[in-house]
Parts: sequence; structure tokens; C-alpha cells
Amino acid sequence: MRAFYLLCLSRAGLCLGTMMFAGALPTIRSEWQLEAASAGTVQTVFSLTNALALLVASWWCDSLGARRVYLLFSWLGAAALMLFAVFAHSYLSALVLMAFVGLTQGGAYTPALLLAMGMNGPARRGYAIGMVLAASSLGYFLSVFIAGWSAMRWGAGVAFSLCAAGALLGALAGSLALVGYREPQPRTLGRKTKRESYAITYATLLLLIGYIAHSWELLGNWAWAPSLVSEALSGFSLDPLSAGLIVAAVIHLAGMIATLIVGTVSDYFNRASVLMFMGAAGALGSLLMGGSANWGPGWTLLLVSIGSFFILGDSGVLSAAMADNVPPQQLGSVMGWRSLLGFGIGSFAPFSFGVVMDTTHSWGASYAVLACGGGVACLAACLLWRQHLK
Repeated sequence: MRAFYLLCLSRAGLCLGTMMFAGALPTIRSEWQLEAASAGTVQTVFSLTNALALLVASWWCDSLGARRVYLLFSWLGAAALMLFAVFAHSYLSALVLMAFVGLTQGGAYTPALLLAMGMNGPARRGYAIGMVLAASSLGYFLSVFIAGWSAMRWGAGVAFSLCAAGALLGALAGSLALVGYREPQPRTLGRKTKRESYAITYATLLLLIGYIAHSWELLGNWAWAPSLVSEALSGFSLDPLSAGLIVAAVIHLAGMIATLIVGTVSDYFNRASVLMFMGAAGALGSLLMGGSANWGPGWTLLLVSIGSFFILGDSGVLSAAMADNVPPQQLGSVMGWRSLLGFGIGSFAPFSFGVVMDTTHSWGASYAVLACGGGVACLAACLLWRQHLK
């Protein structure tokens, strides 16, 4: 179990780079004179390349093993963040370098989940995935906090450098965690027939749809919630440290708690029921978050925290449910396609949000775009629940 918790620590460090652009976005928009749609485009590029890396890494896990793939992308991810910190000084340079960051960051996600399941038994699957995702949320929290605080104090370049240093420590922790780990012999691609590679059930299809909808709402919220909270705090005379801490805590500490609690709960209750509730609550949370911009900073902080809890909380349950419904010999490939579709389609959420914001100048209208994802996720979970009753 020590190796498992060290793996979780590794994920926390590596995820310091995931939210650094969103965390520093209020400062970056001022320094680089970025419009909302342009800022959303950078985040969209990250999400698209992240999705491609997720697909490739998932396939490689079938042939190379999750351990090798995780270590490869961990070190590449740290290197990519260092390059971003040194050379990203404008919209164009950030757009190009963010593609490299996305390609390397995404590759460690699926291997981490597979390693977590391999280090824990099926009865603890929800807890194991929830713990890894909670560690990731801790990394997101630190990413937003460090990036937001240091960008306001010293500029975006320093913010990116600090996050890159954290990712380097995460890669080192991952290497130490997996020194003595022995996973099952990787399967060669030739052992699977074409039919086996693409077999899909109705339950798997519903879980894919639910994950896509979940990703739409989640990626949009991650990209824009820091700006919403920063705007709510703009009327207070807060120093950069306090402002960055509040922004990060409101968004990502709630998500960290959610993935661990909801993932563990799903080990004891029907996962479809949990997904149904979380999807509906996430959609409502998005609507309330958008409306809170007009209700005062107290309401904004409270509702962003609650909304983030429900928007992220079903992430681990979706992965555990997929592992429950897909044969082990197909899990890597199916999760790869799931990641490509989820992050690929979801990557347009930040851009769509930005377009609506530029057009309407309304947080409520913009967040309604994200709430559609929660509604679709709830509907897919309802159909999955009915399928299990048959």
C-alpha cells in the first residue's frame, strides 16, 4: 500500500501543470491582452491533444504495460512543462506549446487508473480510483493556487516554472512508487481479434455517453471557474496569496473530497444510481454557479464549491463502472476511446463558454452551456439503471 500512496503523490505532482493556465488566466488575459474566446482556444488545444494522448496511452497499456507508459509520460510531461515555462510569452507561443503539454499530460491518466486497480482488489475499485482522482484534485488545487498567486505576484513565467518543478517531483515519486511493482504480463495486440477490439455493449455505450457529457461540464468548469471566483473577489483588497488560496480551495478541494467519498460510496451501492444523482446535481450546480455571479461573492464562493463537488464527484464512479462492465482484455482500448471522445468533445466546452460570454457578457448564459452536460449524464445513468433492473 505504500507504493499505492506514493503513486497518488506522484499524480498530485504531475497534475500541477494541468490547471496552471486556467489558474493564471486572470493575469494572462491582462498581460497578453487576450479575449475570452482566445483564452478558451488555448484551453481547447490542451484538451484536444490531451484526448489524443489518452487514446494512444490506453492502447500502449495493452502492449507495453501500464507501468512503462506511466513512467514515460510522467517524465515527458515534466519536460513539456519546463519548455512551456521558458518559451510561452504570448498567445501564439502558448497555443503551440500547450499542444505539447496536452500530449504529455494526458498520457499518464489512464495508466494511473489501471495501476490503481492493479494495486487494489475489485472490492476496493471505487476507493482506489477515487483516491487517485483525489490526489489529482489536490494537484489541481495546488496548480490553481500556485499559478494564480505567483502570476499575480511575479508574472505568468514564474507561475509556470513553479508548476513545472512540481511536475518534476511527481515524475520522481512515480518512479520510486513503481520500482518493485510487477503487473500482469502485457498482452500483445496480435492476440486480440478485430471483433474483440471493437465489441461494445449497451451498458458500455451509455457509460461512454455519460463520460462525454461529464467531460463537457467538467472541462468547461475547470477552465472558467477560477475567473468567476476571481471576479467575485475583485471587490476585496486581498493579497495575491490569499486570493490564489481562496480560488484554488473553492474549486478543487471540494472536488478532491468528492472523488474519494463518492468513489467509496459506489463500492457499496449501485453505481448507476450514484451516477444518476451526481449528473442531476452537477447540472443544477452549473446553473446555480452561473446565477451566483449576480448574487454576491458569498453566494458565488459557496455555490462554486458545491457545484465543483458534484461536477467532479462522478469521475471515479464512471471509471469503476466501466471496469465493471468491460472485460479486462478490452478495458485499455475501451478506456482509450472513452478518453478520446470525452476529452475531444469536452475540449470545445471552454471555447463555447467563451463565445457565449463574449456575446452575452452573462455568466448565467455561459454556465447553462455546461449544465447541458450534466443533464445528458443524468439521462444516460437513468437508462443504465433501467438496464440493470432487467
